Amino acid sequence: MMKLNAPGSSNTLNQAQLQQENLFKKLATAKRINSAADDAAGLQIANQLSSSINAKAQGERNVYDGISLSRVYEQALQGVNDNFAELSRLSVAAGNGIYGAEERQALQAEADAYVANAQQIIDSSEFAGKKLFGEDASVAFGTGSGSVNLTTTDVAAGLQDRNAFNIDLSSAQSAAQSLDNIAQARDYIGGLQAQAGAEANRFASAASNLNGQQIAESEARSRIEDLDFARATSDKVAADILANTSVSVALQSRVQQQQALNLLS
Repeated sequence: MMKLNAPGSSNTLNQAQLQQENLFKKLATAKRINSAADDAAGLQIANQLSSSINAKAQGERNVYDGISLSRVYEQALQGVNDNFAELSRLSVAAGNGIYGAEERQALQAEADAYVANAQQIIDSSEFAGKKLFGEDASVAFGTGSGSVNLTTTDVAAGLQDRNAFNIDLSSAQSAAQSLDNIAQARDYIGGLQAQAGAEANRFASAASNLNGQQIAESEARSRIEDLDFARATSDKVAADILANTSVSVALQSRVQQQQALNLLS
């Protein structure tokens, strides 16, 4: 290969080739910063932003799990409430003075079935293997900078305290007492539903906030480390022209030197 040793041309060519290699790498990765040598401070900030974005993304996933749990919890409470609504209807029906023993027995059998349905919902409701109504507890979902909680309640104990499972429709008097107990039970369940709804709204707000923070931080990281393709392409063309010109100048210089030596010899 011909040695390109014209004064200054070798250094210019080397610089142009280094610039070409650097631009090739940036265009291939679509990143302005590929190593600390490109921008040490920028790389550090971009890494910090990436860590924060990843943490918030996981926090958002946690919060959406909390939203799903709160929905299942509230729907189970609604199922219990629906059964007590039917019990309320039957208790009112049992106050009808024209009903005899057979009619009241039929009403009682239907009422027992609704009580069993409510108990079955309470006993079997779960989310990801976690019982929803087993105990009074607070289930926390980390956001990366704190947590959002869902309150779960031992609903069976609360209903037993209100004598809601002992429905007696054998007489108008006992039906009236059962109706009062059912009303208390429905108020209790309604309060739990309201609480679950409020907590679900807090989960949704937390998820929206985390998503907004991720978008803002991703935009900031992009401005720091992502490549401006238009500018990089323009710089690449300029580097190619500089490299080709350096080669041409060096070749011309070499030819001229050779011609001079030929004349002298």
